[in-house]
Amino acid sequence: MKDDYPYPGQCNGVDPWSYFKCQCTSFVAWRINSRLGVKFHNYYKGPNWGNAKTWSSAARTTGVPINNTPVPGCVAQTTAGTYGHVAWVAKVSGDSVTIEEYNHGGSRKYNTRTVPKNSFNYIHIKV
Repeated sequence: MKDDYPYPGQCNGVDPWSYFKCQCTSFVAWRINSRLGVKFHNYYKGPNWGNAKTWSSAARTTGVPINNTPVPGCVAQTTAGTYGHVAWVAKVSGDSVTIEEYNHGGSRKYNTRTVPKNSFNYIHIKV
């Protein structure tokens, strides 16, 4: 686990994946592209994935699997809060999941946390 995001401290403007830099969606889009080799962007497979809150509905619309089973390299997603949140699953251990994320709590910075698995839905971009 490390902060390999290409825009730390450069939080103005839109990234190559059509998300605002230093937001959770930008960080996760970067990880999907760099770690999974999937050309993911805000219009992946057609619809606008939008903010983190709408990623679960976009996944369902496009046939991307979403469930309650985390695995390293999948996307942790919640609809909680105004915009929801997405994070990168780094590790799964028992009933806990360790995530990497950007902008948790409005920080616009990298963070890691270990939380109960039932805190998120899990989107499996690459099965």
